[in-house]
Amino acid sequence: MLRPRFVLAWVTREGANATPMGKGGEVVFVEHPERGWEIPGGHLEENETPEEALMRELLEETGLKGKVVRWNTTYYPEGWVAHVTVADAPVQPWSVGDESVVSVRWWSDVPPVKTWSVEEFQDLGELFSTD
Repeated sequence: MLRPRFVLAWVTREGANATPMGKGGEVVFVEHPERGWEIPGGHLEENETPEEALMRELLEETGLKGKVVRWNTTYYPEGWVAHVTVADAPVQPWSVGDESVVSVRWWSDVPPVKTWSVEEFQDLGELFSTD
């Protein structure tokens, strides 16, 4: 299997991973100044494994530490998406020290998107709602 160029995190609360978004489940999104709301993630650094990159990006963009439940390596041609659960996360929107993140918050439906599509996030929600 080829190494991905980027990794993304579909973040849910531990113990709530079977409830899909739109049906009571919530997912963490980060607000990028130009791209708008998106899920946390980024590019791999040299000699970094996909899981190391994912955990680094998750911590940088949300301040959270999580556990990978399952990877999807086929949805994006050059990227992998992991379902990640977190045990301890704020309930209200919060901010972090990352200049590329305006705000972090839980969404129960797909937030207003600029560069992503609503269908992408609906698809990912369906993919990971069966974990």
